[in-house]
Amino acid sequence: MIRMLTIAFMLVMFSQAAFAVIDPRQDVLGVYFDEYGNQTCKDDVIPFTTFSVWIVYTNPTPTQILGFEAGFYVYGTLTETDFVGPCDIVWISPPELDNLYVTCAQPFLTARATPLLHFEYIHLAPGMPDVTFHLEKARGSSLPGNNPYIILADGSSMEVQAGGPADICFTCALPTEKMGWGTIKSLYR
Repeated sequence: MIRMLTIAFMLVMFSQAAFAVIDPRQDVLGVYFDEYGNQTCKDDVIPFTTFSVWIVYTNPTPTQILGFEAGFYVYGTLTETDFVGPCDIVWISPPELDNLYVTCAQPFLTARATPLLHFEYIHLAPGMPDVTFHLEKARGSSLPGNNPYIILADGSSMEVQAGGPADICFTCALPTEKMGWGTIKSLYR
């Protein structure tokens, strides 16, 4: 019995490390509602209460980076209350979100999910907002391609894939598949 309790305790303690990033593709820069790259839909926004939105670099191939270049877009009505960048960057005036170029003085290590920018938003109306967040190429970028870029440790740029949109909506239903009766019936034999 003690052995089973020990195993259960270990599973609970290390369960966070077992979660996989929701997008399995390599080198994805996306918007998530958590810093681990798992939540792209939110249906529990409480009016007049802040919530987090993260720009996260998932499944990276480089081991160190300096920052990123991307355009961050919000479609819907929310109020931004705060944002925090990597390596304690201080902005004198708020950056243009559709033209972000964020670099640190020193390279920092990447992980399976590397949070790069953290926003705090608040919904100042009753009811559930209908909002979409997404990333694409920065508006003022002189680099080729249509996607965001990661700034590598040597200062060069690498085009990465843009993650899918993150949505705030009434229900975050699980995707379903169409199945025939024969498929379902075979599960109960």
